[in-house]
Amino acid sequence: MEIRTAELGELQALMKKELVGLYPAEELNAIVRSLFSHLTGLTASEMVLEKDRKMSESEIHYLQRSLKRLKKFEPLQYITAVAWFHGLEFKVNPAVLIPRPETEELVEWILKDLNSADGTIKILDIGTGSGCIAISLKKKLPKAEVHAIDISQEALSVAEENADRLDAEVRFRRADILDTEARSALPQYDIIVSNPPYVTPADRKKMMRNVTDHEPSLALFVGEDDPLLFYREIIMFSAHHLEKGGRLYLECNEGNAKDVAVLLNLNGFADVELRKDMQGKLRMVLGVPPSPGLRWTK
Repeated sequence: MEIRTAELGELQALMKKELVGLYPAEELNAIVRSLFSHLTGLTASEMVLEKDRKMSESEIHYLQRSLKRLKKFEPLQYITAVAWFHGLEFKVNPAVLIPRPETEELVEWILKDLNSADGTIKILDIGTGSGCIAISLKKKLPKAEVHAIDISQEALSVAEENADRLDAEVRFRRADILDTEARSALPQYDIIVSNPPYVTPADRKKMMRNVTDHEPSLALFVGEDDPLLFYREIIMFSAHHLEKGGRLYLECNEGNAKDVAVLLNLNGFADVELRKDMQGKLRMVLGVPPSPGLRWTK
């Protein structure tokens, strides 16, 4: 990108011109607006008022580097190293999935249910990634004992940094939920939550390059021959590691949510409930072991 101006408004227009056709128009506007807001600290309305502001040489170099990365479909959140989730700013990098609004809805579901629970709550987040679920729950439930596991040490390092920066006491542990012997050593919990890998090779072909080319495959993909692998193993684990009356919350693919509900029923879970996200897609499933335990009221 050849720079012949240093004015904020003209640089925004130039960046959009360079990226036109690579992103849908609405998404492109949001990307450029968010990038400039991150760089300048200005809101969208403030940037309109300060469109004649002169950008510094270092800011222009940052924009040039960012443009090159955007042309390779690298997610904006990895460029800025920041993603917002549940009102909190999380550090992210290619070792972790970028937190998504659908997962915020899962957190809200848990928080709403826990408002009616009596007693101290022990929570496990399986496949914590950036730690967004575990940390958000801890911030809203300071008395809860929150644990989080992930197979990736790189992801755990990001999660631990986020917890430290956000002053959230979460107990992180490296563990593979598919390792039956290792997971048997984990304790009992009142709540287990997970957003496990569920994207099959067939699904991958339908996804955007900024996801498939840059977000961690370990956290995204599962084999075509066993797309419910992680759900089955998490459900089996939860059947033995949930306290009586505990709850299992799972984020799902719209195409497999009903299959996950069937797995819950087959493993003795009761009160299985499917919920839609803001887009009207089935994306969340709840299962409750049949024995009474924690006191819940509706």
